[in-house]
Amino acid sequence: MAKYLTFDVYGTLLDEAPLYETVAQIGKSIGVNPQTAKQRFMTYQASRDNMHPYLDYTVLLRNNLIHLDYTFNLEHKFEEHFIDVLQAHRELKPFPEVVPTLKELRSRGYQLILMSNSSWDIITANAKALVVPTDIWLAEDVHAYKPDLHFFKAVADHYGFTADNHWHIAEGYPSDIVPVHAMKSPSIWVNRINAKATSVQPTHEVKTLAEALQYLP
Repeated sequence: MAKYLTFDVYGTLLDEAPLYETVAQIGKSIGVNPQTAKQRFMTYQASRDNMHPYLDYTVLLRNNLIHLDYTFNLEHKFEEHFIDVLQAHRELKPFPEVVPTLKELRSRGYQLILMSNSSWDIITANAKALVVPTDIWLAEDVHAYKPDLHFFKAVADHYGFTADNHWHIAEGYPSDIVPVHAMKSPSIWVNRINAKATSVQPTHEVKTLAEALQYLP
């Protein structure tokens, strides 16, 4: 029987900290509080309101920088650094345990599938950093961002996921764990930042991806 693992990418497999630090350094270079700039960038990027109706991820990224300009009453100062932010996104690296864990999961016979709120002009470089071959599904492909169930259903229907042949593994709680629970699929929450579950509980909770191996024979 086929065995499938779907993964959130950013925060689960790839460390986003350098992207946010790039935004902070841009803020510092143009004379605004770098930590405030970083936090507002993160908040905008995570807000469902900014993803509906659907728009391509690179447009969302540019809109975020335009919003920072508006917030700080600046004229295109953040937006001028769009290419720098885009490049920082492409250069994200895996957390230390990720590549060895993915290799081990492949050796156990799992088909690995990335599900990301990203776009092809970014994810290609990100996937290369993961080394291990994967299938890739993006918001760009289905014109819906997680946690929209349309995204999850499109992938599930394509592969024929069941509660017995599929696990979803993610750091994102509202974007991934909550909708996967609604799909009645088992999940492993990679809770790197010690967040608190609210509305639903994942099947398992771990601190690093490597800890998930104990649940995936």
